Amino acid sequence: MYTTLLMSTGLTFGTIASVFGLSSGIINRVQYSVLVGVVIASAVIPTFIAQKWFMPTSAEDLVETDGRNDGFR
Repeated sequence: MYTTLLMSTGLTFGTIASVFGLSSGIINRVQYSVLVGVVIASAVIPTFIAQKWFMPTSAEDLVETDGRNDGFR
């Protein structure tokens, strides 16, 4: 479920479709801005949800640290 939430964003398709709509005159600049904002939000929000509630918890996926901030043991 964690991977599904991370990969369920339509960032690339949404951005390309918005650019196409703007360049072909289907949508105006305000609509384009709103669409791109929604596309970016749809990419960021599921990532935060996945990080908060669906992080993998198996022992092989967890990294142990010794309290230092450099990330190396």
